[in-house]
Amino acid sequence: MGSSREPAPWLFGSASARWTITEFADLECPYCKAYTPELKRWVSQQPDVNLQWHHLPLQFHGPAAIHQARLVECAGVLGGADAFWSAVDQVFQRTHSNGQGFRDNLDVTGVDRRDLEDCANKNFAVAQHIEIQIQEAASKGINATPTLLVTDSTTGKSVKLEGPADGPTLLSTIDWLTIQSARGP
Repeated sequence: MGSSREPAPWLFGSASARWTITEFADLECPYCKAYTPELKRWVSQQPDVNLQWHHLPLQFHGPAAIHQARLVECAGVLGGADAFWSAVDQVFQRTHSNGQGFRDNLDVTGVDRRDLEDCANKNFAVAQHIEIQIQEAASKGINATPTLLVTDSTTGKSVKLEGPADGPTLLSTIDWLTIQSARGP
Protein backbone atom coordinates (compact mmCIF):
# COMPACT_ATOMS: atom_id res chain seq x y z
CA MET A 1 0.00 0.00 0.00
CA GLY A 2 1.23 3.53 -0.81
CA SER A 3 1.62 6.18 1.83
CA SER A 4 -1.49 8.05 2.85
CA ARG A 5 -1.70 11.69 1.76
CA GLU A 6 -4.18 14.51 2.08
CA PRO A 7 -6.34 15.16 -1.00
CA ALA A 8 -4.47 17.40 -3.41
CA PRO A 9 -4.96 19.20 -6.70
CA TRP A 10 -3.87 16.46 -9.07
CA LEU A 11 -1.61 17.63 -11.89
CA PHE A 12 -0.85 15.91 -15.17
CA GLY A 13 2.26 17.34 -16.81
CA SER A 14 5.00 19.61 -15.54
CA ALA A 15 4.35 21.18 -12.14
CA SER A 16 6.42 24.18 -13.25
CA ALA A 17 4.40 24.83 -16.44
CA ARG A 18 3.34 28.43 -17.03
CA TRP A 19 -0.15 27.42 -18.16
CA THR A 20 -2.59 25.34 -16.15
CA ILE A 21 -5.78 23.98 -17.64
CA THR A 22 -8.16 23.09 -14.84
CA GLU A 23 -10.77 20.63 -16.02
CA PHE A 24 -14.00 20.67 -14.03
CA ALA A 25 -15.26 17.17 -14.72
CA ASP A 26 -17.71 14.47 -13.70
CA LEU A 27 -16.61 10.85 -14.05
CA GLU A 28 -20.16 9.92 -15.18
CA CYS A 29 -20.27 12.65 -17.84
CA PRO A 30 -20.26 11.07 -21.32
CA TYR A 31 -18.68 14.24 -22.79
CA CYS A 32 -15.87 14.14 -20.20
CA LYS A 33 -15.39 10.43 -20.92
CA ALA A 34 -14.76 11.21 -24.60
CA TYR A 35 -12.87 14.47 -24.05
CA THR A 36 -10.51 13.95 -21.11
CA PRO A 37 -8.24 11.39 -22.83
CA GLU A 38 -7.99 13.74 -25.82
CA LEU A 39 -7.16 16.67 -23.53
CA LYS A 40 -4.50 14.63 -21.71
CA ARG A 41 -2.89 13.69 -25.06
CA TRP A 42 -2.81 17.36 -26.07
CA VAL A 43 -1.35 18.47 -22.72
CA SER A 44 1.35 15.78 -22.93
CA GLN A 45 2.56 17.41 -26.18
CA GLN A 46 2.75 20.92 -24.68
CA PRO A 47 5.93 21.48 -22.65
CA ASP A 48 4.62 24.54 -20.79
CA VAL A 49 1.04 23.35 -20.06
CA ASN A 50 -0.28 21.11 -17.32
CA LEU A 51 -3.71 19.76 -16.51
CA GLN A 52 -5.32 20.01 -13.09
CA TRP A 53 -8.36 17.91 -12.18
CA HIS A 54 -11.32 19.47 -10.36
CA HIS A 55 -14.18 17.21 -9.29
CA LEU A 56 -17.66 18.35 -10.26
CA PRO A 57 -19.94 15.31 -9.90
CA LEU A 58 -23.29 16.50 -11.21
CA GLN A 59 -26.30 15.87 -9.00
CA PHE A 60 -28.35 14.27 -11.79
CA HIS A 61 -25.63 11.60 -12.21
CA GLY A 62 -26.50 10.42 -8.70
CA PRO A 63 -24.49 8.32 -6.27
CA ALA A 64 -22.30 6.75 -8.99
CA ALA A 65 -20.66 10.10 -9.78
CA ILE A 66 -19.91 10.82 -6.11
CA HIS A 67 -18.59 7.30 -5.45
CA GLN A 68 -16.33 7.40 -8.49
CA ALA A 69 -14.99 10.82 -7.47
CA ARG A 70 -14.16 9.35 -4.06
CA LEU A 71 -12.54 6.27 -5.64
CA VAL A 72 -10.18 8.24 -7.88
CA GLU A 73 -9.42 10.74 -5.12
CA CYS A 74 -8.59 7.84 -2.78
CA ALA A 75 -6.37 6.28 -5.46
CA GLY A 76 -4.37 9.50 -5.39
CA VAL A 77 -4.34 9.74 -1.61
CA LEU A 78 -3.12 6.15 -1.32
CA GLY A 79 -0.83 5.99 -4.36
CA GLY A 80 0.02 9.49 -5.61
CA ALA A 81 -0.60 11.37 -8.84
CA ASP A 82 0.11 8.44 -11.18
CA ALA A 83 -2.42 6.30 -9.29
CA PHE A 84 -4.96 9.14 -9.43
CA TRP A 85 -4.68 9.55 -13.22
CA SER A 86 -4.69 5.77 -13.74
CA ALA A 87 -7.94 5.57 -11.75
CA VAL A 88 -9.48 8.41 -13.82
CA ASP A 89 -8.55 6.59 -17.03
CA GLN A 90 -9.99 3.30 -15.75
CA VAL A 91 -13.27 4.86 -14.62
CA PHE A 92 -13.74 6.54 -18.00
CA GLN A 93 -12.95 3.26 -19.79
CA ARG A 94 -15.41 1.25 -17.67
CA THR A 95 -18.33 3.53 -16.84
CA HIS A 96 -21.60 3.27 -18.70
CA SER A 97 -22.02 7.03 -17.99
CA ASN A 98 -25.06 9.11 -17.08
CA GLY A 99 -25.21 7.74 -13.53
CA GLN A 100 -25.02 4.07 -14.51
CA GLY A 101 -21.48 3.55 -13.17
CA PHE A 102 -19.62 0.27 -13.52
CA ARG A 103 -19.52 -2.98 -11.55
CA ASP A 104 -15.92 -4.21 -11.50
CA ASN A 105 -13.04 -2.98 -9.32
CA LEU A 106 -10.31 -0.54 -10.23
CA ASP A 107 -6.85 -2.07 -10.53
CA VAL A 108 -4.47 0.68 -9.42
CA THR A 109 -0.80 -0.28 -9.18
CA GLY A 110 0.43 -0.07 -5.60
CA VAL A 111 -3.06 0.38 -4.10
CA ASP A 112 -4.89 -2.47 -2.40
CA ARG A 113 -8.50 -2.78 -3.66
CA ARG A 114 -9.90 -3.16 -0.12
CA ASP A 115 -8.01 -0.08 1.06
CA LEU A 116 -9.32 1.84 -1.96
CA GLU A 117 -12.95 0.88 -1.28
CA ASP A 118 -12.55 1.50 2.46
CA CYS A 119 -11.17 4.98 1.77
CA ALA A 120 -13.95 5.78 -0.75
CA ASN A 121 -16.62 4.73 1.74
CA LYS A 122 -15.18 6.08 4.99
CA ASN A 123 -12.56 8.81 4.45
CA PHE A 124 -14.17 12.06 5.61
CA ALA A 125 -11.30 14.23 4.32
CA VAL A 126 -11.79 12.87 0.79
CA ALA A 127 -15.55 13.41 0.90
CA GLN A 128 -15.04 16.93 2.26
CA HIS A 129 -12.41 17.72 -0.40
CA ILE A 130 -14.84 16.78 -3.19
CA GLU A 131 -17.63 18.82 -1.58
CA ILE A 132 -15.30 21.85 -1.37
CA GLN A 133 -14.45 21.46 -5.06
CA ILE A 134 -18.17 21.37 -5.91
CA GLN A 135 -18.69 24.58 -3.92
CA GLU A 136 -15.65 26.25 -5.56
CA ALA A 137 -17.06 25.45 -9.00
CA ALA A 138 -20.42 26.95 -8.04
CA SER A 139 -18.71 30.10 -6.74
CA LYS A 140 -17.07 30.49 -10.19
CA GLY A 141 -20.40 30.00 -11.97
CA ILE A 142 -19.37 26.58 -13.27
CA ASN A 143 -22.24 24.09 -13.33
CA ALA A 144 -21.59 21.97 -16.45
CA THR A 145 -18.92 19.49 -17.44
CA PRO A 146 -16.47 19.62 -18.98
CA THR A 147 -15.59 23.23 -18.25
CA LEU A 148 -11.99 24.42 -18.53
CA LEU A 149 -10.21 27.25 -16.77
CA VAL A 150 -6.99 28.24 -18.56
CA THR A 151 -4.72 30.08 -16.12
CA ASP A 152 -1.45 31.95 -16.61
CA SER A 153 0.68 31.21 -13.53
CA THR A 154 2.73 34.35 -14.21
CA THR A 155 -0.20 36.78 -13.93
CA GLY A 156 -2.92 34.68 -12.31
CA LYS A 157 -5.32 35.71 -15.10
CA SER A 158 -7.60 33.03 -16.48
CA VAL A 159 -10.26 32.36 -19.10
CA LYS A 160 -13.21 30.00 -18.69
CA LEU A 161 -14.12 27.75 -21.62
CA GLU A 162 -17.37 25.81 -21.43
CA GLY A 163 -17.49 22.45 -23.18
CA PRO A 164 -14.68 20.53 -24.85
CA ALA A 165 -12.07 22.84 -26.40
CA ASP A 166 -9.77 21.53 -29.12
CA GLY A 167 -6.03 22.24 -29.38
CA PRO A 168 -6.33 25.32 -31.62
CA THR A 169 -8.91 26.86 -29.24
CA LEU A 170 -6.65 26.21 -26.24
CA LEU A 171 -3.63 27.71 -28.05
CA SER A 172 -5.69 30.76 -29.05
CA THR A 173 -6.74 31.20 -25.43
CA ILE A 174 -3.11 30.97 -24.29
CA ASP A 175 -2.11 33.50 -26.98
CA TRP A 176 -4.86 35.88 -25.83
CA LEU A 177 -3.75 35.61 -22.20
CA THR A 178 -0.13 36.23 -23.29
CA ILE A 179 -1.19 39.42 -25.09
CA GLN A 180 -3.15 40.53 -22.01
CA SER A 181 -0.11 40.02 -19.77
CA ALA A 182 2.06 42.04 -22.17
CA ARG A 183 -0.40 44.93 -21.94
CA GLY A 184 -0.09 45.02 -18.16
CA PRO A 185 -2.83 45.64 -15.58
